[in-house]
Amino acid sequence: MEFAEALRKVAPEFQVEIVKDLELKITKQGNNEHITFLDNAYDSYKQDPREKDNVIASYVASGIETYTTNTDIVDKSRIVPIIKDKGWLEETNQAMRERGAKKPLEHVYDNLNGDLVILYAEDSPKNIRYLTPSDIAGLKLSREKLRGLACENLKGILPKIELHGDDGLYMLSAGGNYEASLLLLDSIWSKENLAVKGDVIVAIPTRDILLVTGSSDKEGISKLKALAKKSYDEGSYRLTQKLFVRRGGKFTSFAD
Repeated sequence: MEFAEALRKVAPEFQVEIVKDLELKITKQGNNEHITFLDNAYDSYKQDPREKDNVIASYVASGIETYTTNTDIVDKSRIVPIIKDKGWLEETNQAMRERGAKKPLEHVYDNLNGDLVILYAEDSPKNIRYLTPSDIAGLKLSREKLRGLACENLKGILPKIELHGDDGLYMLSAGGNYEASLLLLDSIWSKENLAVKGDVIVAIPTRDILLVTGSSDKEGISKLKALAKKSYDEGSYRLTQKLFVRRGGKFTSFAD
């Protein structure tokens, strides 16, 4: 596997074992083993095979940072919120069970609504590490203050948020990693910022795509559904094809 060879070349101190397709076991003398899944890397490659070398280099750099970082220390200023489909939690643990894990992964998360959760992670230059309850306990940070802190941190690391589109159908972009997390920033979702018909409707088919229209815009909703399905089917870091409506300051599932 090309990824394994690239990792061995860059970091010869690691032992890299190919467990199966898109799964590696990486160990370093004196350290615990890490299991790495390459599903998202493969999805990124499929989107543009010409970028294969860049995709491999990016994921190798991310992996090395993961294996060499001191995970006992969390930088409170780099804690960010990440939106996931609620089924991701069970799917992740099911995948771990199928691969022989003896206990489920522990994540720190809050429910956003019946379909989505907010996970908390530490953002670093090349990687995103999901936090565990012990990480939060070590910070002496109450759960009540966690979401506010994470949202403020997110504002600080995001590039300029840009609005694309017209005629009531828009896309928000913010660097490619945290578009879905923009749902948590209340200041974005005003009528002054988004000229849509009715209440705001959003789709977040992948982590880097945030589409917007209005609840009274039938044509916009139809286009939004089609774009969400296409992006979900073809993209990497998939979230959900469902639509969500913002009412009373909250996003909930939308059924037209």
